[in-house]
Amino acid sequence: MEIQTVRVPQRAYYGDSELELELPANWEVVLKPMPGWDAPALSNDQIRAALAHPYGSPPLRELARGKREAVIIFDDMSRPTPTSVLWPLVVEELHAAGMIDDQIRFIVGLGMHGSHTREDMVRKLGEEALRRFPVYNHNPYEHVTYVGDTRQGTPVEVNNEVWACDLRIGIGSILPHPFAGFGGGPKLILPGVVSARTITHNHGPLQTAIRARAAGTLAPGHLRNEIWQDMADAARLAGLHFKVDAILNGHRQVIGVFAGDFEAEWDEGVKMAKRVYATSPEPDADIIISNAYGKSNEGMISAWSPGQAVGKPKDQVVVITSPQGTVVHYLLGDFGKRAEGTLARERMLPPNVESMTIYTPYPEKSALLMFTRAGNVVESDWSRVIRKLADRHPARARVAVYPDLTVQYIDQAGAA
Repeated sequence: MEIQTVRVPQRAYYGDSELELELPANWEVVLKPMPGWDAPALSNDQIRAALAHPYGSPPLRELARGKREAVIIFDDMSRPTPTSVLWPLVVEELHAAGMIDDQIRFIVGLGMHGSHTREDMVRKLGEEALRRFPVYNHNPYEHVTYVGDTRQGTPVEVNNEVWACDLRIGIGSILPHPFAGFGGGPKLILPGVVSARTITHNHGPLQTAIRARAAGTLAPGHLRNEIWQDMADAARLAGLHFKVDAILNGHRQVIGVFAGDFEAEWDEGVKMAKRVYATSPEPDADIIISNAYGKSNEGMISAWSPGQAVGKPKDQVVVITSPQGTVVHYLLGDFGKRAEGTLARERMLPPNVESMTIYTPYPEKSALLMFTRAGNVVESDWSRVIRKLADRHPARARVAVYPDLTVQYIDQAGAA
């Protein structure tokens, strides 16, 4: 069989390499990168300039003057933020205000994801951070302080260490999110460093009520929806003083930085985010290849990305080759046939997807059930994937390849 090849990025945090996928030569292959895929990375001086000109806030060095203790909250391995590039420039600002290393600590905003090992922390921050500063996991089950209720009735309990510091800083990215519209901004507080009770209300009863009265608003690209507003209320109650959010290209490089008050900087950042990440659908495709890269340990996002229902029924292949495997998720995950996360639910195939194949050289049967219903095929041999698809499409096929459907999102307005 004559072949053609297409390359997609893989192994975020584990070498950030490319994977070559072989496809039949008679298939029509359409590569669908997001508009900002190859945008140039910012220099350190450009990032410094963004920190020096924040939105809705004095510069960080002014906020930090006279403060006793600073906490830097950062996102976990489920997000592609190159935190190791950003934190040294944030610490520069704290040093300029007269703070010393002993006044600074880091906390990873895990929400209800599994805790991080030292190796994970090094991949996110680099060795220097662990040598110079204490770096802690967030525990959503203990050591939290109640600080009030949001307007939607979510009780907000925030990490004690975060609450004890008189300067609270976040480092993250503005990225499309399945129900918050876009992450970044307040999301590093809720779910990042609040209690299981807080997260469960926001992700569960509140989300169910919103979907019942405002169907379709909880999707990537929908700005300031009610879930996001609830997160913003929580971040105000928790006293998030300064937020640094990155916009990323398709190679996990920083191409934009927005800093300051978390709502003001987010409002500016999402303008760029929509230009960078929004990708038109391919309604005539017979097969979708949904690559998972930036959020590779939440590859189920690429399985469920909106827009796949546009056009005729399709076959879908989800590609994940990260050694991380699937994130431990205490709220949504499965922990046995009789032990599920509080909000674990039956997963069905996305609309208009006739079959789903999950391709990974790191199969894990139990965790992969988070993708959709049991019975979906998991393959670790790419040639078997192609043979199955070729049997279903013996003459020819039109194939849409999305290089990272965990970060780019399908813009329904772009449908022809």
